[in-house]
Amino acid sequence: MNPLNGKQTTGATILVVDDDEVVLSSVADLLRISGYRVLTATNGVHALQILQSQTPDLIVADIMMPRMNGYQFYKAVRDNPSWTSIPFIFLTARDQQKDIREGYSLGADHYLTKPFEPEDLLVAVEARLKRMQAIQSVIQADVEDAKEQLLTVFSHELRTPLSYIYGYVHLLREGRPTLDDEATDYLLDSIQRGTERVVKLVEDLMLIVHIDSGAAEMEVARHRSPTNLSFLIERVVAGLQEEAQERNVAISMLIPKELKCFCRPVYAEDIFKRVIENAIRFSKPEGGEVWIRAGVEGDRAVITVEDNGIGIAPERLPHLFGHARQIEQGDSDQEEGGGGLGLAIACRLVQLHGGDIQVSSQPGEGTVFTISLPLAPGADAV
Repeated sequence: MNPLNGKQTTGATILVVDDDEVVLSSVADLLRISGYRVLTATNGVHALQILQSQTPDLIVADIMMPRMNGYQFYKAVRDNPSWTSIPFIFLTARDQQKDIREGYSLGADHYLTKPFEPEDLLVAVEARLKRMQAIQSVIQADVEDAKEQLLTVFSHELRTPLSYIYGYVHLLREGRPTLDDEATDYLLDSIQRGTERVVKLVEDLMLIVHIDSGAAEMEVARHRSPTNLSFLIERVVAGLQEEAQERNVAISMLIPKELKCFCRPVYAEDIFKRVIENAIRFSKPEGGEVWIRAGVEGDRAVITVEDNGIGIAPERLPHLFGHARQIEQGDSDQEEGGGGLGLAIACRLVQLHGGDIQVSSQPGEGTVFTISLPLAPGADAV
């Protein structure tokens, strides 16, 4: 029980960083008698050393410190994926009010102006800890839901390729004395394709876990950069040309050469690979065509991927981007599978970038996917 405000405390660990030993001692004592476990450091460098071995639930830091000021310390903390969610309360002198805007722009959770009332500090600490607990509860609920969905996907998606592999292995074993080289090669090739499909599925499931855990979002925040969409999509198409030729699908592109979006390139490449590959697979069996176009609408790069394939039934469209359910376009090409999972991942990656993905389709008339992503700062189509 907090002796100053009568509220139940969490027993959380708080790191206090201040070069003024009087302030440091006073804040630490106040938090300790209020039921918190306290770690102390006299500057940002010392605090980072502490963080290497202990992760606090909240950080209280002064701004004006030698060696490493509060903002530099804050940036160093946020650059480590393990510490990005730790709430931050800055302590500032009255003549530093002009710096408050900078701190908030960096993402600081709260400011207290020195000298402050003990009750103000305790209220701020408790509010930030409660907020973090609420966020963690939501995340945990989402994780549990994601686990259930992944189990559903895993059992559904794995069943078909594993059945093929099992069946082909059985045929190979039972028919070995009578199989000629051509039949043996066919069975071995089929086993290899099934195995590759299982490996790809496991990789997709691992990526979904990476996204649902929040790790992918932190990577996007740290590693996004201006990216030339023309070069990126051309590279994706080059990697898919062999599959397109095998399916007799022609790919056309109309993309401004200097169109740049603000994204993490590896994820942007993954997005377009999944959407374009889906268009190739579900184009017409003979004379299939895929058109990729791009342009600018406001502050967004807008890319469309259109095929002339079998289309998607209207009742399937609302579920197309949900990874708990397998979605096939029409009734052909069922052996490919995994379409719903791949598109669900593409959708999640687009959303992590602050973008959007839409689909329009009519059975027998093809499908159009429209992806919008934030333009790079100062970018325009040329």
